[in-house]
Amino acid sequence: MNCSSCGAVLPANSTVCAYCKSHNPVDLKGVIGFSVKHEETERLCPCCQTHLQLLELSTQPISCVDQCPHCGGLFFPPGGIGFLLDQVVGMVYSANRELLDNLQKELYRQEKVTYRKCPVCLQLMNRQSFGHRSGVVLDRCAIHGDWLDSGEFLHLAEWKKAGGLLG
Repeated sequence: MNCSSCGAVLPANSTVCAYCKSHNPVDLKGVIGFSVKHEETERLCPCCQTHLQLLELSTQPISCVDQCPHCGGLFFPPGGIGFLLDQVVGMVYSANRELLDNLQKELYRQEKVTYRKCPVCLQLMNRQSFGHRSGVVLDRCAIHGDWLDSGEFLHLAEWKKAGGLLG
């Protein structure tokens, strides 16, 4: 995938351009159709404090998700991640253990644990692993929804395609 600002090839497993340092929100592009319903909402990104955009997704039924135009993170309503994964990937009947192991290793990163505030209620969200061995730790507000950093939804889609939800 190429940087939307300068056209350079993005490094593997990264959404930040090595040349111009631009953030590239890539999670939904080419995965599912969407349109910007509201260019700027009152909700602030829990990572960079930028106003979130409200996107309307081409799902059946139509659904919405908040996206940070700066860092590319996504805020899903409760159950929204699973719903969108079902829309994008569908049913999977077998697991590819080697690919699942590689996907987990690719996303593994050592970073300082940071608790983020929910964009709706501004309370600290809990950190929770998504699925068994997906490698994705999401930020969850039990009432309002789940936050994924840029690139993590694409990772979850590949993980599900490889049979990650089968156990």
